[in-house]
Amino acid sequence: MAWADEPNNDDSFVPENWNLHFQTTILPQYHGSFPADYTGMESLNPEPELATSFTATAFLGIKVWEGGFVYFDPEIPAGTGLSNVSGLGDLSNGEISKVGTANPVFNPARIYFQQVFGLGGEQEKIDDDQNQLRVQEDISRFTFIAGKFSLPDFFDNNAYAHDARNQFMNVAFIENTAWDYAADTHGYTFGTYFELNQKSWAIRFAEALVSTEANGPDYDWNISQAHSENAEIEWRYGNDTTTGKIRFLAYANHAHMGGYQDALNLSPTNPDVTQTQEYRIKYGFGLGWEQALNADLGLFARLGWNDGQTQTWMFVAVDENASLGMSLKGGGWGRPGDQVGFGIAASGLSSVHQAYLAAGGLDFSIGDGALNYAPEQLFEIYYLYKPISSVGLTLDFQGVQNPAYNQDRGPVGIVSGRAHFEI
Repeated sequence: MAWADEPNNDDSFVPENWNLHFQTTILPQYHGSFPADYTGMESLNPEPELATSFTATAFLGIKVWEGGFVYFDPEIPAGTGLSNVSGLGDLSNGEISKVGTANPVFNPARIYFQQVFGLGGEQEKIDDDQNQLRVQEDISRFTFIAGKFSLPDFFDNNAYAHDARNQFMNVAFIENTAWDYAADTHGYTFGTYFELNQKSWAIRFAEALVSTEANGPDYDWNISQAHSENAEIEWRYGNDTTTGKIRFLAYANHAHMGGYQDALNLSPTNPDVTQTQEYRIKYGFGLGWEQALNADLGLFARLGWNDGQTQTWMFVAVDENASLGMSLKGGGWGRPGDQVGFGIAASGLSSVHQAYLAAGGLDFSIGDGALNYAPEQLFEIYYLYKPISSVGLTLDFQGVQNPAYNQDRGPVGIVSGRAHFEI
């Protein structure tokens, strides 16, 4: 359902000149007490804890000329994640994974211009959606975007694991967590994006601003030294019911970051990576896969790695990751709108990152004051119930072993609910 300038029905496909969508999501999470030999400044609280997040977003799209569109998404986030969004490598609430503000704030989340250049040949119909007008376009096309957006809007997409409002909640199943993608505290950046799309493949590239500090709200405009490059190649295969996609992602961040080894050299005990900040490069790679087995059942997987030498800057404290899972729609039990998902994931840190935390160092989202290292492992299972098409109610459970990579803490179970409304 959406507001738009022209109706759409089964008998016609009428391109739009504008549309307007809206969503709101409430997501409470709870964990009980769990064993912890010690607790640091950025630890997950071992005592019972309840945290609730809220977001409300409008999505306005306007056609300005042929192939040219403007999109604007004002947003209001509020609430926090567990332990003020800290204490886990793979954060449990991807809907508000980087923000910890109890009171509602206004955020002009996205505002960007998009120009699509058709290259001729076969066309496809693209239906009305959030940040997408209903249009008919050449399959072979070149797209240019400039403005404020979120890089995961365009990269590392996955049909079964990419939407914290309707699918999995943990960031391990939403993005490739080894991708320290350029963003402010709310997850957005200014930049340019280019895409060449063909029937069986696509190439994407974005140049974006980085933040001035780890998980900071401000952008570093010293663009000769501070910037982020992101590139992705996507291959598509299969037929209409058994489609598959493979994506290879690479990135390089240039930012005023600290180095873990430099921090240890400066202070072998309680090192502070922020005392070693200078312009450095952090780079990494990701691999993503999705496979539709039939109209209801799909599989997905991700692998990721970054160099792990510089401080966690804009996303989560993960240097390497692997995830695997499935998504099943409810057609088999007479609930075609419902959905169940299950995934497992493991994440790790580089050896110098481990040594930094073991010596008492802190990242912006993890740091127990010591570290008995082991990979963080988790599973997540959810059921999405759709009483009507515009409403989704979800019950979710996450089990985390070695939270923040520490064998001296956990395991912990996290129970979540979610109420989502969209038109």
